[in-house]
Amino acid sequence: MENLQFETSALVSLGVEAAVLAMLPIILMIVWKKKTGSKLKPFIVGAVTFFLFAVVLKLVPAYFLFYADNPAAKAINNNIWLYYLTAGILAGIFEETGRYTAYKTVLKNSTNKITAISYGIGHGGFESIYLAYSILIMLILGIIVNSGGIGQITDGLEGEQLETALSQLREYSQITFSMSLLGIWERITTMILHICLSVFVFTAAHQKKYFFLFSAAILIHTLVDFSVVLTKLAPPIIFEVILFIFSVLLLVFTYKFIYNNIKTTQGKTR
Repeated sequence: MENLQFETSALVSLGVEAAVLAMLPIILMIVWKKKTGSKLKPFIVGAVTFFLFAVVLKLVPAYFLFYADNPAAKAINNNIWLYYLTAGILAGIFEETGRYTAYKTVLKNSTNKITAISYGIGHGGFESIYLAYSILIMLILGIIVNSGGIGQITDGLEGEQLETALSQLREYSQITFSMSLLGIWERITTMILHICLSVFVFTAAHQKKYFFLFSAAILIHTLVDFSVVLTKLAPPIIFEVILFIFSVLLLVFTYKFIYNNIKTTQGKTR
């Protein structure tokens, strides 16, 4: 077994990133709830909807398109552009459909527009906490590796599975604090996007003449996820800067032209 070690700086970086990603949505929720008096329900519904649609339901087509032994999966995995486009389409359809379904069912009486932002914090917040959990697991694995327990982690793995596991461990063992800061920055950008798209779909769900915003949300989500392919072609910092600028512009547009003009009943449940 190779002599793999996690530097102390890598372990600290993983710990800091996991902590910030876990706390970010909680802080946002507390601040927004205090500012607006929003109820907890939209936050919880957003989190549950993300888990149900983006993690559970999306797993079915994702298995056949990415992991199964069939011509489609082989073609997708052998073409980086097709891979990210397919991933983007799945994320766009499932997540935005989840938002729309939530607004039309369990949140159908929550027509106060602050619900849209509360839901967005919950939806994007669950993803952030989910990623924090994954990073925490890698931190624990790093500690195990440094304690000489790499054999426990790779026990029973062989061939391609073993190489994949070792490759992931190598990647995380080389993480730096600047890389963790970039990951935190990316998560802030993503939270902005989640909130904007939640406002788009909220408006589509409650105002028929703006139903086209549902399709717009799917398209934006797809294009944003597809754009991750740029990280394979250029330094990640370039992609993150472009994505941040786009998210800020989208936030300004959403607030000025959509959120401020929502005509739903303001006295309904929040």
